[in-house]
Amino acid sequence: MATGDPIKYLQLAAELRRGIRGGDWPPGSRLPTEVQLAAAHGLSVNTVRRALEVLAGEGSVERRQGAGTFARSVPPPPGARRRIAVVLPERDWYFPPVIAGIEAAAAHTRTTIDVHTTGYADRGWDRLTRLADRLAGAEGLLIAHPGPADAADAAHTRLLRELPLPYVLLERAPAGIGDPSEHVSTDHAGGVYLALAHLAGLGHHDVALVCRTDAAPSRGISTGFTEGAAALGLRVTARLDWPSTTDCESFEEVLAAQPPFADTVLGGVLGSGATGLICFGDMEGSALLAAARRARVRVPKDLALVSCEDRHAATEQVPLTSVAPEKFRLGSLGLETLLRRIDEPDAELRQVWLRPRLTVRASCGALAANPS
Repeated sequence: MATGDPIKYLQLAAELRRGIRGGDWPPGSRLPTEVQLAAAHGLSVNTVRRALEVLAGEGSVERRQGAGTFARSVPPPPGARRRIAVVLPERDWYFPPVIAGIEAAAAHTRTTIDVHTTGYADRGWDRLTRLADRLAGAEGLLIAHPGPADAADAAHTRLLRELPLPYVLLERAPAGIGDPSEHVSTDHAGGVYLALAHLAGLGHHDVALVCRTDAAPSRGISTGFTEGAAALGLRVTARLDWPSTTDCESFEEVLAAQPPFADTVLGGVLGSGATGLICFGDMEGSALLAAARRARVRVPKDLALVSCEDRHAATEQVPLTSVAPEKFRLGSLGLETLLRRIDEPDAELRQVWLRPRLTVRASCGALAANPS
């Protein structure tokens, strides 16, 4: 029985490998049959079979009895660097520690990362749709889409699912229970529960929430506050909205524009009878601390305050107790998850929630060890 030309089957294997790497057959897609490949390339079926055996041996394809041959990601040659695209709304406000985590994981895996930014909201989605040509050559994509936490509508959901690369969402939950998107995100709801439990332990039973509107963590923070207060038997006295800031001004510029609004919000919190307050992030926490100083409200004696971010919290005149997302670990685990998906297309899905830590500082009047 003929075994096929020893040069031609290696040439065919190389050509098919290039096609898989180039996206002609994305991971998980079925290649043409042996007969179809033989006819297309003018080769014998035995030659095609030997080529496919080479690709199966190296992990580039998977041969399934009775179903056909399916493409897998082509592993890079020994010593080669991988290339991953990272798409974020911005890189100067929330995401620097996330990028640092990605870079650290990349250094250990010989991976090159290219970071692209889109901005937020509709403008960000428009820029995301125009990024496709700049992602050419990447093996996979880490993405925090322009927001909110899940895709805003069916068109945005479809855009994510039709991305031409394997992808992992960062700080963005899938768009529904049936969404197969992998993600690594902060469990904001669990973090708020830790904060409420700490306030309750200090004797604060009347609590309020100041939450930014329509930002990625908003839903988790709001859900954690509602469910946590109910579970702990706390009385919710007020829930106040704070407008989202979608342009990346400096922290100082944002705070400079907040005093009148912050004074009004603080008045609403105190008027409700709350003695414990959870706020969305450091911007809100800092503005409310300044408003408290203007109103001669003592923090923490008159009002205990917790922020859900921990970027500027430690530098305040009254350092803020904070729910601190594990941003560095989130970035590194996101890259690890993506590389695993590229190397093992059929592996089980990872949808990961990382519980943040509660960092206790003076704004709650207690410097005890962290309860988390």
